[in-house]
Amino acid sequence: MASAHTRLQSGLIVFESTLITVLLAGAGLFLRSYVNVESVDDGFSQSTVTMNIGLDPHYSHPQGVRFFRKLFARLQALPGVETVGGVSNLPLSNSEDLTMFAVDGYPNQKGQLAEAPRVTPNYFSAMRIPVIAGRLFAADEKPAAQTIIINQSFARKYFSGRNPIGGRVSRRNDHTRWNTVVGVIGDVRQTSLEEPAEPQIYNPDMEFGGGYIAVRSSLPPKPLAAAIRTILRSLDPNLAAGDIQTMGELESVASAQRRFQTSLLTLFAAIALLLALVGHYGRMTYSVGRRTREVGIRRALGAQRTDVMLLVLKKAALLPALGLGSGLVDSWFATRVIQAFLFGVGRHDPITILSVCALLALSGLTAVIIPVRRAASIDPKQALRTE
Repeated sequence: MASAHTRLQSGLIVFESTLITVLLAGAGLFLRSYVNVESVDDGFSQSTVTMNIGLDPHYSHPQGVRFFRKLFARLQALPGVETVGGVSNLPLSNSEDLTMFAVDGYPNQKGQLAEAPRVTPNYFSAMRIPVIAGRLFAADEKPAAQTIIINQSFARKYFSGRNPIGGRVSRRNDHTRWNTVVGVIGDVRQTSLEEPAEPQIYNPDMEFGGGYIAVRSSLPPKPLAAAIRTILRSLDPNLAAGDIQTMGELESVASAQRRFQTSLLTLFAAIALLLALVGHYGRMTYSVGRRTREVGIRRALGAQRTDVMLLVLKKAALLPALGLGSGLVDSWFATRVIQAFLFGVGRHDPITILSVCALLALSGLTAVIIPVRRAASIDPKQALRTE
């Protein structure tokens, strides 16, 4: 009966260690993915304050243009404000404006698409998007000039091996109306932090009539947001700006789902590890208690304290080691389920595997250190009297 109980107990320890290994491996991979997402180069300044302003339908287009010109001028006059720009589709705002296009000198395919936001000349400066080649739009750039700015991904794909500055791009496959590339800017994560930057075409918008506004300022975000709301009320008491936030806050929202998944799995793994520590400590305490007489005999026959500690440690390490090995094998297959949710890390990441092994070894040692020290400190005479 005792032997069956011992086998059952040993089996539970192995199963428990296996399950913990799988959970820790999954949590480790999610943690690594989250760190990779947070370290992505998004291409813009996180301190830039942005907002979305939608005018009421009673505003005609000319009225809307005049409104935003006044707004831009008032914002630019605020102390500490460096630059104010506008864009039709802000990065990570779940908005996009796709257009068909063709590139002169490139083997174009039917229906090829690119993101094509409209921007004011100061938008790139407000977002601190770097200029890679050429120039930005001038303040007096006219739509009739038919100039565009492209990002690095567009230049890399459609102007490979040639200078994109001066290249020609037509919109909607209309080869009779060519736009000239005057600048190349750095890539920006437009739709998601976890998706590579797509080719983008930026068109000048000198008559900005609505969309997103970006403000670069040395002021703290909260006082700046309060000043913006005050200006909006003075221009139109019925108008409100939506989503006044920094690009860093917008980025945090974009990574919220990843953060939640990582936190949840890490919490489960931590609870499982804690329960395993408690269970392992209890098992070792019980095991040492049953072997008190054996330990006493060994000590009476001349066994040193170190010998007793090593003996108990070997017994303590065997079952968790079997569970760890089994867990690593199971993790090899189980991580296929979460492979699609990983970012910038392989499902067999060696750093994660080594970290799991080290954590389990450390936690196992922590769980058994008290019973081991207690066993090594048993008085041989007292042990021999134990029934």
